[in-house]
Amino acid sequence: MAHESRLPEAIPFRILDSVSGLMKAVVGILILIGVVAIVVAAGGEPARLWESLLFNWLFWSSLSLGMVLFAAALQMSNADWAWSVRRFALGGGTFLPISFVLFFIVLFGGYKHYFVHWLHNGTDPAIFKKVAWLNWPGLAIRDIIVVTVLYAFALVYMYYRVRPDVYGVPSSEHRGFYERLTSGFRGVTEEATGCHRVSMRMAPVLAILYALLWGIISVDLSMSLQPDWYSTMWPPAFIWTGFDGGVVMTALLVVAFRSRLRLQGFITGRQFHDLGMLVFAFSVFWMYLNWAQYIVIWYGQLPFEQSFFIQRFGAPYGPIASSAVILIFVLPFFGLLTRPPKKVPAILGFFCVLVLLGEWLQRYLEVYPPLERTPTLPFGFAEVGIGLGFLGLFLAAYLWYLRRIPVLPSPATLAARGSAVVAAPAPAAVATE
Repeated sequence: MAHESRLPEAIPFRILDSVSGLMKAVVGILILIGVVAIVVAAGGEPARLWESLLFNWLFWSSLSLGMVLFAAALQMSNADWAWSVRRFALGGGTFLPISFVLFFIVLFGGYKHYFVHWLHNGTDPAIFKKVAWLNWPGLAIRDIIVVTVLYAFALVYMYYRVRPDVYGVPSSEHRGFYERLTSGFRGVTEEATGCHRVSMRMAPVLAILYALLWGIISVDLSMSLQPDWYSTMWPPAFIWTGFDGGVVMTALLVVAFRSRLRLQGFITGRQFHDLGMLVFAFSVFWMYLNWAQYIVIWYGQLPFEQSFFIQRFGAPYGPIASSAVILIFVLPFFGLLTRPPKKVPAILGFFCVLVLLGEWLQRYLEVYPPLERTPTLPFGFAEVGIGLGFLGLFLAAYLWYLRRIPVLPSPATLAARGSAVVAAPAPAAVATE
C-alpha cells in the first residue's frame, strides 16, 4: 500500500449500463427462496424461523455497516491506492433501509423467543442483577434509537460522498433522482470542497458511533441470548467481524463487477494486491481477537465462562465452529500468504467467498446454541434459504446503487482532498459515457 498511485488523464462517468435478465432472475430466485424458507419454517419450526432471521439480520446488517465504515476508513487514512474502489465499499449502505425495516420484524416478531431466559427472570440471581439493562420494553426502545441514529448517520455520510458527482448528469432515466440528490447545488468546485470537508468530519464520528452503538446491539441481540455468560471482549470481536466482512465483501464486489463496469484500466493488480493484503491481515486480526477471548477463559477455568465454548465446540455445533475458524482464518492465511495470489482476481474472490461464508457461520453460532438445545444439528433449509433471501435483497439494493451512482469519483472530488500524492486533473477532463 506504500506504492504511488497515479490518476489517469480523464476519469469517465461509469455506472452499470443495465442489469441483465439473468441477473434479475438470479436476484428474484434468491428472494423467492427466502420467502419459501420463511413459509416452510413458520409452518414447521417457528422457533428456527426467528433464530434464522436474527442471525441473518446480524450478519447482513453488520456487513453493510462494515462496508460504509471501510469507505470512511479509506477517506480518513487518505488511501490514494484505493481511489477507484472506495465507491464499491460505500454502496453497502444501500442495504441499510431494508435492514431497518427487517429490524422491526425480527425484534418484535421474535423477542419472546430470543429473550425467554430473562424476559421472565424468576429467581436466577445472575439475571436478576441485570434487570436494569435486560428488560422489556427498555431493550426495544434502546435498540430502536441505536439503529435509527447509526443508520441515519451512515446514510447522510453516503449522501455527502456522492452528491458532487451526480450533478448535471445527462440521464433521463434517473434524472429525478439526481435532481433530488443535488438540490441547491452551488457549483462543482464549491460542492466538492464542502462535501469533502463535511464528510471528513463525519467519518471519525461514524467510526466512533459504529463502535459504541453497534457494540450495544452486540450485547442486546447476541450476548444477552445467554445472559448468565458475559465477556468484555464480545463487543470488540462482534464489531470487528462486521468491519472485516465489509472489507471482504468490497473486495469480492470489485472482482465481480470490474469487467462489467469496464474498469480494467482503473482497478489493476495493485488494487487487488492491496485488497488482498487487507483480507489477509484482517482475518489474522479476527483470529487474534477470538483467541484472546478463548485463552483467557481457558486459563481461568470458570464454569460459567467455559459454558460458552463448551456449547459451541461440543456436539452438535462442533463441526460448524471448526468450519468457521478454517474458513475465516486458516485457509485465507495460507492461501493469501504470498504476493502472487493476491493479484489474481479469481483467487482473491474465492478466498473472499470463504471468509464471508465463515463469518455467516459465526453469526449462526452466536444465536443458535443458547436457544436450540437439541442433540442433532439444527441446520437446514430454514437457515440456508433465509440466508439466500437476504443475499437476494442485498444484491437488489447494490445493483440499484450501481445503476445510479458513479463508481469512479470525479476529478473535482479527488482534487478536493488536497492530496500531496495525487495530482487530480481539472473538472473539464471528466469523460461521460
